[in-house]
Amino acid sequence: MNDGKDSINIAFCSDRNYLKYVAMAIQSIYFNNLNNSLKFHVFLYDVLQEDIDKLKQMCLDISIYSIPKEFLDKYDNEHAIKHLNRSMYIRLLVPRLLKEKVDKLIYLDADILCFKDISAINNINIDNVICAASVDSLNKENVHSNVKRLNLSTTNYFNSGFLYINIKRWNDFHTEEKVNDIILEHREQLLYPDQDALNIVLQNNVLIIEPNWNFLFTWVADKNQNKFLESESVIPYFIHFTGARKPWYLEHLGVAQDWYVFYKHFTPWRSCRLESYKDKMRMTDYRIYAKRFLKQGHVFKAIKYTFLYVKLKVNKRS
Repeated sequence: MNDGKDSINIAFCSDRNYLKYVAMAIQSIYFNNLNNSLKFHVFLYDVLQEDIDKLKQMCLDISIYSIPKEFLDKYDNEHAIKHLNRSMYIRLLVPRLLKEKVDKLIYLDADILCFKDISAINNINIDNVICAASVDSLNKENVHSNVKRLNLSTTNYFNSGFLYINIKRWNDFHTEEKVNDIILEHREQLLYPDQDALNIVLQNNVLIIEPNWNFLFTWVADKNQNKFLESESVIPYFIHFTGARKPWYLEHLGVAQDWYVFYKHFTPWRSCRLESYKDKMRMTDYRIYAKRFLKQGHVFKAIKYTFLYVKLKVNKRS
């Protein structure tokens, strides 16, 4: 029944825009787990056949599943967050689609890289919970704010970019249906649609594990990012690059971009150039860029982006 029972099973979900980054994430896991048996499950929505063929060239144990468009049409709405896409909702389907193949599964967002051997996942006991996850913030006030916002009966609010799932308990609890009910009925009230809904539904059925399983790169101050991995004692299992300003964009120079460029070289997308972020800029991006340039001493660039931010803000109000 469970062809992947003795392997560490890992799932990704992607549309055509993120598939190459999934490939880089897979490559990072493979390089750091050469002594482990790994089985990848990649669920795809709206992906070109030529890109699917590229993924198959990676010669790893990768099973590919195509998700029909109609499965995700219900999630279209005017409240969608621009840098998020419908493929994020595929994670809700995964435990149902794999229930005859897998007992336990690591689900990962596409914007994650692996930095060490993950065999320690086998020491985490999720027999009596639906899943294990890590906190969304190291700041207790931020966590409390989200707990209060969603009126949770727990003291934790987890990030859904990493989930270690007990497949049977997930399905027996009808998690997919319960999360969908909340998303579709109350989505305009949710800041982070599927993550908020998952926290509401699973609040008493989650094991909170150490942040090193889903370490958000935003937790590292800009000045410390280039030397973050110098000490082996602080190296996390996974680093998660949350937010819209991903390190794989051309303008976002730094050590995180170097990591992506390195792993890109070992994928079939090695010859693809880094994309620009310019056509994806939002109002808040101009404000953040202005502050960053000012800190770096680029005064004229800081003034330019401040002006663009103010201009967009005024236009939005008028």
